[in-house]
Amino acid sequence: MRKQVTLALTLAFALSGFPATASAQTSETDTNSVEIINPANTASWNICNETSFILRLAHATLRDGQIKAKGWREAQPGQCIVETIVENAPRFLYAESSPIHRGGIREWKGEATLCAKDTDFESAATDNCRVQNLETRPYFAVKPGEDTTTLIEPADFGENALTAGTQRLLRDAGYKITAIDGMPGRRTARSLREFQKKEALDDLPEGEALISALAISAAAKTKEIGLEFCNKSDSRIYTAIGLQEDGNWTSRGWWELAPESCVRPVTEDLKGLDVHYYALKESLPGPANDVTAILTGTGDAAINERADLKLRSIATIPAQFCIAEAQFSALGREMCLESGYGVANFRPLPTDKESLTISLTNEDFAQSGPAGLRQ
Repeated sequence: MRKQVTLALTLAFALSGFPATASAQTSETDTNSVEIINPANTASWNICNETSFILRLAHATLRDGQIKAKGWREAQPGQCIVETIVENAPRFLYAESSPIHRGGIREWKGEATLCAKDTDFESAATDNCRVQNLETRPYFAVKPGEDTTTLIEPADFGENALTAGTQRLLRDAGYKITAIDGMPGRRTARSLREFQKKEALDDLPEGEALISALAISAAAKTKEIGLEFCNKSDSRIYTAIGLQEDGNWTSRGWWELAPESCVRPVTEDLKGLDVHYYALKESLPGPANDVTAILTGTGDAAINERADLKLRSIATIPAQFCIAEAQFSALGREMCLESGYGVANFRPLPTDKESLTISLTNEDFAQSGPAGLRQ
């Protein structure tokens, strides 16, 4: 049995797996309830990538008598990978595009929340993700008898996925590709010749070797464009962005930054995007034995009650966008309160630069905002 799982049009503008909407199986599934299955019977499960993206795959299935999630494996456009699993055991899959692609992370997801993290991991479904210092991802359920799961885009490139992936990576690397359609043409061929000359290659690689070579070039180019936040303060910072997409204002957050770390939430040319940004900074606890600090709610005993510090507003007429307590993606910048969101004053970015790095320091933050505006 073969099933196709399609990417929806909503994207995640983040390297950290920010949520996006993708159509998949969305029925709620109890990941802790496992039917009695003979673990000696195994089967091969093919996971095929018929998209134009390099995908990172994580899956969960029966291991050692319990459901365990594991990641990551990479699947190039047009490539199938094989997992050996217990026959007829419950299965869950999550896929996201590689961060080397412009435009943010795309997700193929569902509604089964299981542990994950950006680097390789393995975790039982019964684990407390936070205690294990893990994040979560929204996996989708796969029918136990399914032997092939195919990940696609709305364009459904099918056997042309390799060509579509080549076109996307050429565009990500800065070459002039106007259409990602999976159809080889003169512009694609010309761009490949330019790539071969620029990289001083005697022969142009083919297939997986070509995708790997283009991925290196695309990754280098992605680091040269977009918006990067760096935390130069003394505590954690949570950032959000607001920008126009298809003529509509959208705000998204939060991207968490530990001190001396950086994150790149926008991975495309900033020219003409009209991007705004906002940030909150965690308040540091007061002295542990300072009775006055504790009684006034500023010490260690009240750290959970302390409000985050807000980004200072520097514009005469600030740009207001919607925000929420947890991770959010809000469409529009009006009627925020009526829609259940909070409101914050975002800072504008220049519109004539293709890339910017914003270093946030203690001096960028002012008075406390409403408690609980970021979880």
